[in-house]
Amino acid sequence: MKSPNALLNLMGSVESFIARQPIFDRRLQVYGYEILYRAAFQDQEAHFHDGDEASVSVIQNLFFTMGTELFAGGRKAFVNFTENLLLQEAPYLLPKEWAVIEILESVKPTPAVHKACRRLKDSGYLLALDDVIVLTDSHCGLLDLVDIVKVDFQETSPAAQERIARDLHSRVPHLLAEKTETREEFYKGLEAGYTLFQGYFFSRPVIIQRKDVPVFKFNALKLIAELNRPDLDMESLHNVIKRDPALVYKLLRYINSAFFGLRHRVTSIRHALALLGEREIRKWAILSVFSRLTTKQPNELLKLSLTRARFLELLADLMGMGAQKDQLFLMGIFSVMDTLLSRPLDEALEELPLDEAIKAALLGSMNPQRVLYEIVLGYEQAKWDTLSRIGSELHLDPSALTARYLQAVEWTERVFRVQ
Repeated sequence: MKSPNALLNLMGSVESFIARQPIFDRRLQVYGYEILYRAAFQDQEAHFHDGDEASVSVIQNLFFTMGTELFAGGRKAFVNFTENLLLQEAPYLLPKEWAVIEILESVKPTPAVHKACRRLKDSGYLLALDDVIVLTDSHCGLLDLVDIVKVDFQETSPAAQERIARDLHSRVPHLLAEKTETREEFYKGLEAGYTLFQGYFFSRPVIIQRKDVPVFKFNALKLIAELNRPDLDMESLHNVIKRDPALVYKLLRYINSAFFGLRHRVTSIRHALALLGEREIRKWAILSVFSRLTTKQPNELLKLSLTRARFLELLADLMGMGAQKDQLFLMGIFSVMDTLLSRPLDEALEELPLDEAIKAALLGSMNPQRVLYEIVLGYEQAKWDTLSRIGSELHLDPSALTARYLQAVEWTERVFRVQ
């Protein structure tokens, strides 16, 4: 596996924005990720030839450089293909074990396209039909070949969503509710029979006004606040960890993981703390405690916050804000606190150890920290126009942004494996 520095070097020539969005099953377990991309030189998404070049760029420079094990977490990877690339047999560049060939809504189901899809199907690939709003006669030829039909929940009414589900229930193995942005939409999709879900409903809080914070969560937040003080008391930290079997287990598993590659096994709390060093201790402790706060949420919420945290940390040097690395890391971690505590974000942030500028940025005020946060959100939500605008205004190289995003994803996947 490539090191982070090697990854940065290899990705340096990739002139494109690349991101991933999670796809969940009915139990809120991650089924796979849609790989989203756009060539940086594109000014319109409708550029047909440019779309082909962006697709090939993803295949060659992402999957063959970083590997799907990290970027897609070893799960399915949904990749868009234009009609031209389907006919040129570009999907065969991807392994059938994890690739889902996503047929864009702009692809016309001509006899040649149908033949290409039939060959992919017979070769063992999974096929998905993208952005269905209404069922038309043109869909009929492909419905018998595809494994997944994606229905746009923002462009269809609840009645249409239910009607499509009824019509396709016996014809297609999976119906995917795309752009599900609220819990209500998720539950309606469940009732209608959809089996896969894509959108950020999992990170949106269901606010219960004046809800009490459970004792464990309150104590965990206090511990995080203590860890963020300028002078860390190692003895006090040792005493806290040794009283909590879960933290002892996590610490020793972490220090003995392949992440560090130590020659000799560490069996002492004190030895582990000494090897980690103060900065890494803070980071490990925050991640360990934070992971315990997410037990009632999809694991993807924790991955989302970790990716945000690491991405913000990596962007700090690029923006000349290296002195704020630690606070920017915490900014990413605490950006989902409203969802964890079922409280409005302003209330959830009140007692947390964050600079006022960081809190203001999370609450929407435009400042240098918010600009970095907008870059992070741009990658998550594939807001390529926003990324292009910010990059142009700040004279940022798109390849430098993408490289740091991919490094953040890689780091998150590695850390998550030893939690």
